[in-house]
Parts: sequence; structure tokens; C-alpha cells
Amino acid sequence: MQYATLELSGEYQEIGAQVVGLLGVAGRKAFRFDRFYEQAERIRATKAVRRVLVQRHADFAVPAFGGLEEVRRTLLRLRQAGKEVVFYAPEYGATDCVLASACSRRVLHPLGQVSFLGLARSALFFKRLLDGQGVGVTVIRRDRYKGAADRFRGEALDAYARRQYQVLLDGAVAAMREAIAEGADDASARGLGDEVVEAMLAGRVFTAPEALEAGLVDELGTGDDLRNAWKAQKAKDRSIRRTRGRLGSGARVAVLVFEGLIVDGESQRHPLFGQAIGDRAMVRTIRALREHRRVRAVVFRINSGGGSATASENIVRELAALHAVKPLVISMGPVAGSGGYWISTTGRRLFALPTTVTGSIGVITLFFDLSTLLERHGITSDVVKHGAAADFGSALRPMTEAERATVDKLVAFLYGTFVERVAEVRRKPPEDVRGLAEGRLWLGRDAHERGLVDELGGLHDAIEHAKRLLGVKRVRVTFEPRQSRLARMLSRASSSVGAGVRGDGFGAASGGMLLDGSSVGSGVTGATLVPWTDASVPSNALALAHACLALHGRPLLLDPALFGLALGERRL
Repeated sequence: MQYATLELSGEYQEIGAQVVGLLGVAGRKAFRFDRFYEQAERIRATKAVRRVLVQRHADFAVPAFGGLEEVRRTLLRLRQAGKEVVFYAPEYGATDCVLASACSRRVLHPLGQVSFLGLARSALFFKRLLDGQGVGVTVIRRDRYKGAADRFRGEALDAYARRQYQVLLDGAVAAMREAIAEGADDASARGLGDEVVEAMLAGRVFTAPEALEAGLVDELGTGDDLRNAWKAQKAKDRSIRRTRGRLGSGARVAVLVFEGLIVDGESQRHPLFGQAIGDRAMVRTIRALREHRRVRAVVFRINSGGGSATASENIVRELAALHAVKPLVISMGPVAGSGGYWISTTGRRLFALPTTVTGSIGVITLFFDLSTLLERHGITSDVVKHGAAADFGSALRPMTEAERATVDKLVAFLYGTFVERVAEVRRKPPEDVRGLAEGRLWLGRDAHERGLVDELGGLHDAIEHAKRLLGVKRVRVTFEPRQSRLARMLSRASSSVGAGVRGDGFGAASGGMLLDGSSVGSGVTGATLVPWTDASVPSNALALAHACLALHGRPLLLDPALFGLALGERRL
């Protein structure tokens, strides 16, 4: 008998980093879902491997619940293939309870603990600080749920933001509870009945002996204990190697991943939003796949909180050209909102995970006025210009009413175009789409009920649909775009096969979720966490300054609330 090991370690990414920055590809170890998926599928197809050890390390975390759901679905397919899937973690938080529910056995460290404390969101607001310093902020948006500038325009969550985040948190917790309940034929027999979950949500924490006695876990031990026991039974460790992003045989299906901020031009690394994919780079890749004779179909995978409207439109147009010659399927990953939703509006079959964060159909821009602040510090400014509006949007003077009206008109035009595009693709009256838009975030399950997506399912489901469109039984899957040689060299030191996100997302202790630059805790140490994880207030201010720079004077299909989910929080 043989066994294999799946390591969960690092920060969740859909695919390898595409942009090389000054500090390399990434500052932290990465969990690459493409590699994890490939490795798990190879294990599933290897008959000699009867057991799988899933070992969650302390640095594993997933910013958005959809990423966790994809990992769980992959583990569940292993179990359904007849493998004995054993889950081990030094302690069980919300993440571990969900992942372990897909496995055959649950092993906990003898000194570990089990908790499920729910989710909470906290946020800092800077309006009083800015007012006190004489900094003016003008926010122009469509519509009331578009909350990118809430930290500047208010002193607490408004009714719309509170309602939106409460629905997201309630939906995420409900999905977690459903996953735990579905993890065994008789959940109560394994100690995971509703009463126990309710007790943990109320603050109950189980020590390792208590968890074993209550049936929350099947065994106390370590990963090394398990491997040594299997070796004593003459089981052999089987290393499952990957083959550079190629999986299976048959007709070739390319999974094209878009992950990051959407920007005009070439790809870059943004100081706040991390990886930013340029429309030129993505259009080149889409065009190459369209012209590639061996690629029979494409699955376009999205993990993005949005960005430039023009860049988003350029990508959609190239996707339409691709679909004219070969099948195209759209798969939403953990996040596909605002511009990330725009690039899904191709009219092709659209899949979303039940917990994908999507929607945010809206537009926002903001302008800062630093003139009073500068004057207080003895700094004056002057300008020479030809044309009354030559310094339109300058932070050195207040906006005029005429300029505000001009920007409002531009934002209204872009919002109306967005609504009309969705209405056309989703075959809905524009007035119905406006009721679903307003910049509001939706979980995939709710978006499906409202007709914003076609079908609930993950990446594997989208690949299976592409297979049906081709009318074949087997396909060879490749992940695109592939990393450059330099990016691969730089990422080897920080990434590993089957590695995940650090522990301040859905992580070891906190098991939390990140929303709008805030941490949502669900573990022993993180019922309520400070925004930007463990960063200090000055770091928050620096991050916000970068956000201002990104948004200042530009109407964007963007809400930074989505980027904490898509890419994790960025330390600056």
C-alpha cells in the first residue's frame, strides 16, 4: 500500500505570480491552487495510493471563503474516489473544521484545541482625523453600497454597509456549518451536531482530550506519528510529481487565470493591491490561446476585485473573439466583483462557487483637497495654466461645482453602461439589474438565485462543462498564463506545492476572513481583529494613502473591500 501527502502551507493564490517586483515575485510563501489541484487529481488517478495525509501548517490561511471551499471540494473528490483521507492540524479553528469535514479521519495534536467562534468584522474610520487636519474629501459613486471610501466619509458603518457585511458573514458561517454537517453520514455521531456547533459559536473551546471524548476528532497525535505508524505497516510514501501545469490526456483545455487588479497597459505590482494585470498582457494571452491549434476550449478563471473600466472592456472583447472560434466557460474563483464581474459578462456559461464574493456592480471615484492642511503648515501653492480646467482634479485646491458635476456625469455614464451590459448578458430588464447593482456585494449562492450567474460550481465543474461542450470523455488541462523563467526562479524560495495563506486570514488560530481591509476572526485568538491584520494605525494610514493615489480622480470599477479577499492583506 502507498500513501501521499498534501501540504497546506502559505498564502492562497490561484496560480503563480505573474509580476516580478522589486522584492521578487512575492514577499510571502504562496499556496498555489493550480498546483494543489493538479497534485490532488494525480493522486486520485493513482490506484496504488490508498491513503492521503492532509497536513495543515501554521502559516496556511485563505482570505476568502471561496478559496477554502475549492480546497475542500478537491479533498472531497479524493475521498469519493475511495481514498482514506486523513486530516491533521496542530489545532482546529474554523478553517480546519471545514476542511476536516471532507476527510475520512481527523487527527489533532495532543496539546491542541478545537474552536469555532464565528466571524466578526472591524474597521477604522478616518473622517475625524482628516477633518481635524483640514483634509477635504469628495466622494462620487454609484451607488449606495459602493463602500471603497467609507473610511473617509463617515465615522462608522452606515446602514447599507452594515447590512451588506452582515449578509456576507451570515452566509459564510451558514456555508461552513453546512460543510461540517455534510462531512459525515452521521454528524452527531462524530460530535459535530448543531448543539456542539452552537456552543462553540458561543465561545466554547475544547482541549484535545475533550475534543477526542466528544468525538470532534478521531485521534490525538502528530503528522510524524501517522507517517511512522503507516511505515510500520509497510506502507510506502509515494511522491506525486507535477509536470509543469499539464494534467490528464486527450483534448486540451486551457484554464486561463486572471488574478489581481485590472489595469490599463502592462502588468505591474501595486504597493497596496499587489499583483495588477494589464489588459495588454491578458489580451496577448487570450489571443495566443485563440490561435493555438491544440487548445480546444478555454476556462476563464477570475479572482479579482476589479479595476479599470477600459481595460476590463478590452479583455471582454478579446474573450468574445476567442469564443467565436472555440468553446469558452467562465469560472468565478473566491472573488469576482466590480471589474471582476465585468470581465465575466461574455454571455458564456458562468459558474460561481456558493461563497464566491461577486457583484459590486458600481463605480466610484474620490478627490482629496490638501490646500487647508498645507496652509496650516505654512505651505502655499501656485499654478500657471492654459485652460480653466487644466489642473482639474488637483489636490492643491478644492473642486468647483462645475468639476464635480462633470465627474458625476462620467460616473453616471459608466454605471449606466455597466448596468446595460449586465442586463443584456443576463437577459434582464435594466431596472431589475439596477435593483441588484448599487455596488452591492453578493455571495455566489445569492447571485445565482437572482440570475447574476448561471450555475453553482467550482473550477472542476467548469472543466467538466468544457468537456461536455467538446463531446469528449478525457481532457488534458493546462494552466495559463505560465510564469516566466525569472518569475519561476524567484518564486521557488517562497512557494511550494500545495501551500496556502498565512494564519491571519482563514488561518490556524484566527481562521478569519478579510473584508474591506479588515480581519474577520473565527478562532481562539481572533473573534475581533484590528484591520490590516496585525498592522499598526500608521500602517493603516500609509495603506489608505496608497488607496487614495490609486483612486484619485479616476472613475473605476473597483472596491478595495474585495482585494483583502482576493489577494490577502498587503503589509507595506
